[in-house]
Amino acid sequence: MTTPMSPFQIRLELLKMAKDLLMNDHQDKKNIIDATWNSQVETAKINGVSSPEHPGYPQIPNEEDIVKKAEALNQFVSQTPPQPEVKITKKHNS
Repeated sequence: MTTPMSPFQIRLELLKMAKDLLMNDHQDKKNIIDATWNSQVETAKINGVSSPEHPGYPQIPNEEDIVKKAEALNQFVSQTPPQPEVKITKKHNS
C-alpha cells in the first residue's frame, strides 16, 4: 500500500512535471531550428551562395513559465476552471 502524497509533494511533482514538459518542448524547438538551418546552409553551399545566419534559439523557460505550466496542470488535475489573470497597473496622476 502506498502512502498518499502530501499537498507539498503534489505541488513539487507538478513543478517537476511542468519543468520537464517545458524543457522537452524547448529542446524540440531547438532541434527543428537546427535542422532547418542546416538544410538552408547545405542548399546555400550547393547553390554557391552565402550561408544564412543562424536564427537563434527560443528563450529557455524561466521560473515564471514553469509555475504557470504547473498551475495549468494543477487546474486540470483538480478539474477547477481557470482563474482570470489579474494585471495590476500603476495609476498615473494627471
